[in-house]
Amino acid sequence: MGKVEVSGGAIRIDGKPVQMISGTIHYFRVHPELWRDRIEKAKMMGLNAVETYLCHNLHEPHKGEFDFSGMLDFERFLDEIHRAGLYAIVRPGPYICAEWENGGLPPWLSVEPGIDFRCSNPAFLEANDRYLNKVLPMVKKHLYTAGGPVVMMQIENEYGSYGKDRNYLEHIRQVYLRNGIDVPLFTSDGPCDWMLHGGTIPECYQTLNFGSRSEEAFRKGREYRPEGPDFCMEFWNGWFDHWGEKHHTRPAKDAAKELDAMLKAGASVNFYVFHGGTNFGFMAGANGNGAEAGDYGPTVTSYDYDAPLSESGDPTPKFFAFQEVIRKYRKDAAFGTPRPGRKQSPGRVKFIESAPLFGQLDRLSARRHALKPLTMEACGQSYGFIHYRTVIDGPAEENLYFPE
Repeated sequence: MGKVEVSGGAIRIDGKPVQMISGTIHYFRVHPELWRDRIEKAKMMGLNAVETYLCHNLHEPHKGEFDFSGMLDFERFLDEIHRAGLYAIVRPGPYICAEWENGGLPPWLSVEPGIDFRCSNPAFLEANDRYLNKVLPMVKKHLYTAGGPVVMMQIENEYGSYGKDRNYLEHIRQVYLRNGIDVPLFTSDGPCDWMLHGGTIPECYQTLNFGSRSEEAFRKGREYRPEGPDFCMEFWNGWFDHWGEKHHTRPAKDAAKELDAMLKAGASVNFYVFHGGTNFGFMAGANGNGAEAGDYGPTVTSYDYDAPLSESGDPTPKFFAFQEVIRKYRKDAAFGTPRPGRKQSPGRVKFIESAPLFGQLDRLSARRHALKPLTMEACGQSYGFIHYRTVIDGPAEENLYFPE
C-alpha cells in the first residue's frame, strides 16, 4: 500500500514530492447523480485532488441515529473521486463552518445538559467522539494507505478563530489515531497571530486560509512553521451571498494572478470552492458581524460562490483562467473543455386552491404551552418554523414595548 507524509518541506506521496492543486466540492450540496460530472470537470480544469467536509448535523440528525444514504453517502462520493484518478482531502469537523446550518453541529446538541461547544467539555466530547468513531472507520477504508484516494485529513476547522483549547485539539487527534487514520492530519486557520496561536498544535501539519496577499500570508505561516510546506487550504476565489446583498463576484484575472503567484512559489492550493452547489432545505447558515444586510446575515439558498464551476455545473471565465495558469505547472494533466450542465424547465404549475396559513396551524403543527417562549431545540424540532402566540391579560399599557 502507499504512503503519505509531510517531510523535508514537502507533501510526499510514495516518497515523491507532490504539489496539491485541489478544489472543494461538498457532496451534501450536490445531487448524487451529478457527482461524477462535477468531479470530472474538476479534473478537466487540471486539479489533482478534490476536498470535502463531512456534515455531522445531517449524518446524525437524532442522537445516536446515523444516516449515510442518498446524498449523504460520502463513501460513494470518495469512490467517484478515486475512479477519476484524483486524490481526496477530507475534513470531518466536527465543526465545519462552510456557511452551513449551525456550522455542521447537530441541533440536538444545544439542549444536552452541561454542554459547552468546541472545547474539553465532557458532554461535547462524548457527542463528538461518538460521531468521529462512526465516520472515521468509514473514511479509513478510503485512505491512500489502504488503496483509496484520501491523502490528508483535517481536525476541527479554523479553530483559532474560536478558541485555543489545545487539549481539545489533541483529544481529537488521538481519536483519529485510535481509529487507524495514518495519513497526515492538519489544521487550517487564517494567517494572523491569534488564529495560528490558538488553532494549531505541533503534531499536526499547519495550513492557511485566505483569498489574497499570498506572499504575506505564507510569510506569517512560516513564523510558526519555518519548515513548511506552504498550503492554502482555502483559496477564496469567490464569496458567498447573504439575503439582501448583491451577488458577490471576483474578477477572474485577479484570482488567476493570485493562483499563479502561489503555484510559482511551490505552494499547494485548494480552491474554496471549485463548485459550490446548493443549500437544500433549511441548510443555509448565517453569519454575524459586518453582513451588508445587517449584523446578522442569513446565507441564500444558492452556494454558487462565483466559483470556477457555477451552481448549475457550467464552466465560468474563472474555470478557463485557472486552467491556463495550471497548465504551466501540470504539463501532464488531463485538461479538457467541459460541456455546460443540462437544463430543464420545470414546466407550468397551476394552483387551483389555497388556504390561509394561520387557519391551518392545528393541522400543520402540535401545540405546546409554556410560560416563556421555548427554543426550537427545546421543542425537539430541528428545522422549519415555530408560530408563537400569547394573550396579554390585564392592564399593561405602560409595560408593553414594541420596537420599530
